[in-house]
Amino acid sequence: MLNIKISTVKKLIIIDRYDPRVDKEALKVLFKEFISIKSYFFSHWEKFEEELNRRTLDLQYRNSMVVAKEDGNLVGFGTYTLFRDYLGNDRVLIHQVITKKDDSFKKGIEEKIIRELQLYIKRTLKMDKVFFIAPDSDSAIRSLFLKLGVKKSPNIWYENEI
Repeated sequence: MLNIKISTVKKLIIIDRYDPRVDKEALKVLFKEFISIKSYFFSHWEKFEEELNRRTLDLQYRNSMVVAKEDGNLVGFGTYTLFRDYLGNDRVLIHQVITKKDDSFKKGIEEKIIRELQLYIKRTLKMDKVFFIAPDSDSAIRSLFLKLGVKKSPNIWYENEI
């Protein structure tokens, strides 16, 4: 009788700060696939790159950008935006995590990035609440939100093209 042992080695996902000198080209490849398949909103690399460059130079946003790497390869990117609403309340929105469709939920990349961002927001920005935008039709992100304890807000996002 032949006894074969198959070992599945789970690869380690490392979360780190975004470094444009090292990560930009890999992020460009990831971004283009993400925009064409997974994104809730449409954008172009040039617009995204301009925002990356702006955030890299802004001390408030420099640490708001994190990447996930597996065996040194960039497999995820996450960030947030701070804003003040018209009532003077400071708010933070964690944006949709950029991953390849095949990598996202199964490997826990989105979860790790969101947890890292939330930890940074709580410790550094001293904020206790974050917001997310996600369509009800995205069952994978809703499952992740359930796991993270993220609840649906009574506030609903509407839009109107003018």
